[in-house]
Formats: sequence, C-alpha cells, structure tokens
Amino acid sequence: MEPYDVLNACLPGILFLDFLLRFLFPTPTQEIKPYLLWPVRKQQLINVLLVQVGLKAFNLFWLFLFVPFAAMTVVRFFGIAGVIGYAAGIWLLMVANAYWSVLVRTLQRRHTAWVLLPLGFYGLQLLAEFLFPEGGISRFFMTLGEAFMQGRVLAYLGVLAVIALLGFLNSRVQMACIYSELNRREKVPQSKHAGRYRFLDRFGLTGEYMKLELKMIFRNKAPRKNFQLMTVVIVLFALSLLGLSHTGEKEFFGLHLYVVYCFTGYAISILSRIMAYEGNYLDGLLMHRGSLLYLFRAKYYVYCLLLVIPLVCMVPALIWGSTPVLLVFSQLVYTAGVTLPVIMLLALVNRKTAPLDASLMGKGQWNSPYQALSVAFAFFMPIALCRILFLWMEPSTAYLVCALLGLPGILLHPLWCRALYRKVFRKRHSLLENLRETR
Repeated sequence: MEPYDVLNACLPGILFLDFLLRFLFPTPTQEIKPYLLWPVRKQQLINVLLVQVGLKAFNLFWLFLFVPFAAMTVVRFFGIAGVIGYAAGIWLLMVANAYWSVLVRTLQRRHTAWVLLPLGFYGLQLLAEFLFPEGGISRFFMTLGEAFMQGRVLAYLGVLAVIALLGFLNSRVQMACIYSELNRREKVPQSKHAGRYRFLDRFGLTGEYMKLELKMIFRNKAPRKNFQLMTVVIVLFALSLLGLSHTGEKEFFGLHLYVVYCFTGYAISILSRIMAYEGNYLDGLLMHRGSLLYLFRAKYYVYCLLLVIPLVCMVPALIWGSTPVLLVFSQLVYTAGVTLPVIMLLALVNRKTAPLDASLMGKGQWNSPYQALSVAFAFFMPIALCRILFLWMEPSTAYLVCALLGLPGILLHPLWCRALYRKVFRKRHSLLENLRETR
C-alpha cells in the first residue's frame, strides 16, 4: 500500500468533516429572498445560486491538504499529470459534497425528521466498512483516487453524474421550499396550554421570565427546531458513549468531546443567540429598569435545568459503559459554572436580531465573530484543561479540579448576572438601535 492509498482511505472521513463544516453556510433558499422582487424567473435564480455553490472558493479548501501530499507521493508514479488529475477529482468530490450538504440542510430546515437522511447515509457507510473484510468504503475511495491519478474518464464521468443528480434534486427541492414558504399561512396561536408553566409562579418575577424563555424556545419555529435537532444529537452522542473507553488517546478525545457536547449543546445552539432573539421585543423589556436582570437570571436557571436532559441520556453509559462518573459530574458543574456564564457574555456583543420564526429563507447562523469563539471555547477548553491537568495529577483528581472551577460561577451567579445587566444597560441605546435596524 502506497502513502496516497492511506490518504484516499481517509476520504470518507474528510468528506464527512467537510459536510459538517458546511452547516455554517447559508442555503440558496436563504440567499434568494432579496431577489424575489426582480423580474426574473425563480427557477433561473435558483439555478444561478446552485452554480455559485459549485464554484465557491471553499470547494478548493481541501486541496491545500491533497495537492502537497500528492506532489510528494504521486509524482514518482504518475507524474505531474497524475497530480493535476487527482486534484481535479478531489475538487469534483467536494463540489458533489457541497450539493449533498445543501440538499440535507434545506430538507432539515423544513422538518427535523430529515436529519435521519444523513444519519442513515453515513451509518450505512460505517456498516459497509465493518461488514466487508477488506473495507468496503475505504477500498472504493482508494480505487477512485487511483483512477483520478491515472486520468480515467469513467471516474470523472461518475462523479459528474452524481453532481448532476444532486443538482437536479436541489433545484426541485429548493423550488418546492420557496413556493411552500411564500404560500404558507401563519398559524393562529392557541391558548389551551396557557397554564403549562404555573409551577414557576412561586418564583415571582424570575419565574415569569423563566416562562418567557420556555415559551420562546417551544413556541417559535427557529429556537424550537434548534432544540429538537440538538436533542436528537445529544441522544445519539450519549448512546455513542456506550462504545467508548478512556484508555487510548483517540478514545480519550472522543469520550470527552461527546460528554462536553452533550452538556453544551443547548447553550451553543440557543443561548449563544442571547439578545438576538430578544431583539424582536427588546423595546418592551426596556420599559422597566430591572427587567433585563430578571431575564438574565431566568436564562441561567432555564439552561441549568436543561442540563438534566443530557445527564439522563448518559445514565446508560454510566451504568453499562465505561464512562467515568466523575467525568460526567465535573463537566456538569463546569458547564453550569463556566461555560454558561461565558456564553451569556455574548449579550454584550450580539447586535443583530435573529427572527424567532426563521423560515427557509431566514438569516444566517452567526451573529458575530465572538459567537464562533464562544462555541470553540465551550467545545475545546474543557478537553484541553483535562489534558493539561492529567500531566500533573490522576484523572479523578483532575475531574474534581474541573468541578471546583465551576463552583464559583454557580455560587456567585447573582453577582455576575447583575454585573452583566449593568454593562448591557449602559449600552441600551446603541444596542436597541442596532437590533431595530436588523429586524
């Protein structure tokens, strides 16, 4: 086996990673809204936007990995022509992956159940890899990569046929989504569940704002879909913990990443848009001086309560798996005491209103660069901290240290909530102006 065969065998994993990264990008139905009033057929607009998806510079991103590697390992076997043919084939695979990602993201925005499509697709790939003794998917991509190097026309035609099929499906799906979006009728809100959160009445004004936060999550399309999708992901990650151990290096990273993701999922998907969702009704919140303080406290309490969901989902891994109890406990406390306060600091920098009833043609995902930084902090800081602590102490002691780091944030939450409120209240005029302009 040559070195380039090893890289080709890793192509399914690279394509999957590329698929996940593309969830940060908007879909054509999100970009078409400004052009709907033009005297141009909607089908032509969709076709142009789909062509732009295939020609985006991001499709060339992975060539920075493949081309230098091919220059060192492919030239001596297939020459410069082999490197050029290999680069062209990788680019075509990334274009096909772009159209596949657009199709999945568009369907998933229509209904959360479509998340089963990529799960089934990649699940079948894993199943084929384990069923065949020589590796089904990895062997296929090794053969395909070598065909690119040899300049075989059939290999390129096969990928082009996949691109054409995905482009055709995207064109139909995007048009159906646009017409469905333009013809949809607003549902009249029902008040039959008005007393669902009466148990929060005992907490006074904080309880009222906890009700507001829960209603915002479960009654509005955008946060509700984020909640549903993240719940599915948390359940899948919690079940994946049953097959992981904490002995090897790869198992260590996977185990900690899954546990951290389960606890931070709701915070990074919904709480990271703090003040962005509230921009739709911030005028009413600012009518009373202390309303933002009660809002911040209510948000903190609600997302601390939501930590119970991943904790319950990880109980089977604690009982029948090899997931350490101290790891789960430490990340629970660390998330409540460190991660949640850090993400709530985004209230100082989020200046774009996010629509509560975000449609298929809604706005993009990121409100500011700080939002991406906070998500990266929530994901990787606990893992890096545990790895550093493991250099000087036993894992059980390191987990206890992580838990102790989260205790001050929990115990002192009235103080930092009030400090956050004061800073936001000082900037209320500029904040309100920016949020009004982006509604």
